[in-house]
Amino acid sequence: MKKITGYLAALLLFLLPLKFGALAVMPESGGYYPEYFIDWLFIPNWHPHALAYFGAFLLALAMIVNREKLARRTLLFLLCWCILPPLAVLPGMIRGDWLIAQGELSLLFGCGSVVAAVVLLLDKEPEKKDFYISAVLLGCAATAAYGWYQHLVTLDELRQSVAAQEAAGIPVSEGMKLKLTDPRIYSTMASSNILASLLMIAVPIAVYCAAKWSRFINPPRSGKIFFLVFFGLLFLSVLILTRSRSVVACPVAAGLIAIFSTSKIKLRWKIAGLATGIAVVVAGIIFFARTGRGVESIGERADYWRTCAILCKEYPLAGAGWGEFFHTHMQIKVSNVDESARDPHNIVAAFAAQCGIPMGLVMLAVLLYPLVLLWKHRFEQNLPCAVFWSGVIFTLHSLIDCDWQSPAMIAVMGVLYACALIRPDMENENVKPLPAYIHNGILALCAACGVVISYFYLAGDYALSQLQDKVNPPSVEIHAAMGRYTVEELVANAAEYRPGSAVIYMYAGDWYLQHRNLFQAEKYFLQALEVDPRRPGAYARLAQIELLRGNREKAEALQLEAHRLFPKSPDYTIESLYRKP
Repeated sequence: MKKITGYLAALLLFLLPLKFGALAVMPESGGYYPEYFIDWLFIPNWHPHALAYFGAFLLALAMIVNREKLARRTLLFLLCWCILPPLAVLPGMIRGDWLIAQGELSLLFGCGSVVAAVVLLLDKEPEKKDFYISAVLLGCAATAAYGWYQHLVTLDELRQSVAAQEAAGIPVSEGMKLKLTDPRIYSTMASSNILASLLMIAVPIAVYCAAKWSRFINPPRSGKIFFLVFFGLLFLSVLILTRSRSVVACPVAAGLIAIFSTSKIKLRWKIAGLATGIAVVVAGIIFFARTGRGVESIGERADYWRTCAILCKEYPLAGAGWGEFFHTHMQIKVSNVDESARDPHNIVAAFAAQCGIPMGLVMLAVLLYPLVLLWKHRFEQNLPCAVFWSGVIFTLHSLIDCDWQSPAMIAVMGVLYACALIRPDMENENVKPLPAYIHNGILALCAACGVVISYFYLAGDYALSQLQDKVNPPSVEIHAAMGRYTVEELVANAAEYRPGSAVIYMYAGDWYLQHRNLFQAEKYFLQALEVDPRRPGAYARLAQIELLRGNREKAEALQLEAHRLFPKSPDYTIESLYRKP
């Protein structure tokens, strides 16, 4: 039983970067659900919220294998990475969108179950840490290799398929068109920044594993060089393709932390290192600007934090609620970037603004606690050192991007920390304050909550995906298959699971607007506004309907309301109203 559970854990750790790298909390975007089981083996990404099922199953096996008391430090780590993050979500439900909170809870409970399972297995057999570390690294390598395959082969095939679909008169969603024209989307079609960050935190682990694996090659020095070159070229080449500016800055910042945190380096060399770091960042910005990415979103990050600061000032204790950042930022943003961000790209700011400043501090503690424990190992040539620098890069990137919206990022980093912290010679190992049934019961309750919440989230997501397939079918085959359903049936099914989701009525309205049934389209867009009165897209669609009816004055009034809700978007200006077909 112990051996089987260990192999299943290693398999899941291998699959984490390969199958669970997509952004999780996107309640207005349905997932992909293949009809046949065999297709699940080949699709590039599994639904992020399905991780709760995998994690709960693995945790159940781990609790059967290990029914002993845990050391105090182990319990503190479990509290920090498996229990506190989902608890921090709860205050944001007072004023916020329950669907977004549901997604956050599903994500964090699922990742916590995976990390807790590995902790229990390592507590029983700490010598297995290299086995689990190797599984994570090989999963990252497979992800990078598949990213190259997708970049060179798959995306072109998909573009040809979509072109044929449009030629057949079947509509293609704007989201799909955007993905196919963005060269930075690789591997699981996840965000390029998230993929780049995942590969960057794998680099220190690759250095550690290169030294370990070199023992199986004669001479070992040549083996170490081989592994370092292999992983270096594989990871760094994909990083260059993603053109992620934030991932360039984070390793530079980590290097500066290393230089300035030791007394063995003279001041002049520290100053030289600082100058080199600045030069690398400037060169990276110039490179990205020349290759089409630009630098506008750097200022947009600061604008995100400005919005969070305003919300923290207005709602300091319990936060403005989940989803409020999105609505507020659309109205008060000062940058000219046309981006309706749903996340402030800073995990501490996200929780502070939407769940209250105390919960922001809780998430900051979650980020810093493992680093504090590993700080003394930062210059040693061992696993804690490698994990420490992976953690530094992860922490820095979590403060400038949405790493905590990808289950692969959270679970992988939690597992790395567990491998570094759970060891036989751990200080206070014999201090075991709680009976096993108490901490195992708490972990089982968290896993069960994750499964139940994920079930309802996935059921609603599946119903939404069917409606999306009806309105914007991703293929000719799906277009034919969805012909047996009416829009009304699909709307009723989706609304049963997500009664507070305005996007359901937006999709239905879009369907009827495409078919020039203005009465039905208007009915659904008005329903969307009943659910969410701050949805600019609904006002803009109603403006189109009035324009088609010849009511220019009413159309402009509706368009101005959309513009008021999102003044920076060019889609909601009076001029754009008359550019629409």
